[in-house]
Amino acid sequence: MKKIVLCGGGTGGHIFPSIAVSEILKKENCDLFYIGVTGKPEELIAEKNGIDFYGYEFSGFPRKLETEILFWPFKLLNAVSKAKLYLKHFKPDMVFGTGGYSAAPVFIAAKRLGIPYIIHNLDVRLGLANKFCSTGAAILTLGFKPEEEILPNNSNIVITGNPVRNSFLEIEKTDKSVLYKEFNLDPNKKVIFVIGGSQGANAINESLLEILKELVLNHDIQIIHQTGEYTHEAFTKRIPARVLETTNYIAKPFFENPEKCYHLADLVISRSGAMTTTEIITLGKPAIFIPYPFAGNHQEANVTHLVNAGGCILLKQKGLRSKALLSTIQELLNDLNKLNKMSTITKSFSKPNATQDIANLILSKIKSTGYDVKNLTPVI
Repeated sequence: MKKIVLCGGGTGGHIFPSIAVSEILKKENCDLFYIGVTGKPEELIAEKNGIDFYGYEFSGFPRKLETEILFWPFKLLNAVSKAKLYLKHFKPDMVFGTGGYSAAPVFIAAKRLGIPYIIHNLDVRLGLANKFCSTGAAILTLGFKPEEEILPNNSNIVITGNPVRNSFLEIEKTDKSVLYKEFNLDPNKKVIFVIGGSQGANAINESLLEILKELVLNHDIQIIHQTGEYTHEAFTKRIPARVLETTNYIAKPFFENPEKCYHLADLVISRSGAMTTTEIITLGKPAIFIPYPFAGNHQEANVTHLVNAGGCILLKQKGLRSKALLSTIQELLNDLNKLNKMSTITKSFSKPNATQDIANLILSKIKSTGYDVKNLTPVI
């Protein structure tokens, strides 16, 4: 039986791609293990998907000059040592990870032990951990065409697209009338899906709150809103009572099956994290993106190609006005031709075979069958 270690975490965006690939690897009778940071989302999600989890204590590199930076190298060494113990015990054939600080100790341990590993970079820009560890990787796969002119010294770099769970590929076969009943929504009204990622987005929530009555009561628009687990309780207490009395507004901290929400949506308002962007592209949804403006502006870079092609609208968080958001929503929902055109453009960037392609690369490296990476998009 082939043994494969998965890694990468911190947020759902780093974890769900590995889970998507794991669905295929399980069918190939692979024995799977997940290594990550104890108490972080990867622990819960891995175990929920039937993958044994093994953890260590670790945190990301401090971005500010503080005393924590003095102790961080020792934390890294301890995490690498723990990861080496796990890898020596499992004796895996391959390590696959999606990056983030959670994955770095596993990649470093695998490199020191001579265990092959494949890194998948989700964003347009290479993450710090991925860039640092990529020179020893068997293959570096990319979710988007990179904007960097200088890439790691690795000849096996290919653009696969980001892996999504099979449910996203199958949802379009679902009759929308079934979902309208499930969500208690009216099929004759427009639907907006507002999502800020697995942890929500305060800036989007606050802007929406200011125009909620206008959208729901005055324009009779239906809204499905993922508020975020950390802010849901406080946010919902501020929703106007008249809005809550209607069936036009649904708010949850997190949707277990967001593909259903996307499928119903005429328009999506969202951050532009790698996986949220990929999900929107996969389902060809018109979107208003409000990127998270920090962390190196990764999110804005993720959608620049879509903006330039006319597939989405980008509104920057800095200086964002609720009236501007409202007028953009109204303009799009009142122009069916524009929505359809945006949908077509967005869908054209989709790579629906990404999950299978990545699984094939993993399995081929284990079997040494020489799966031809030229079948994929090379980075020149």
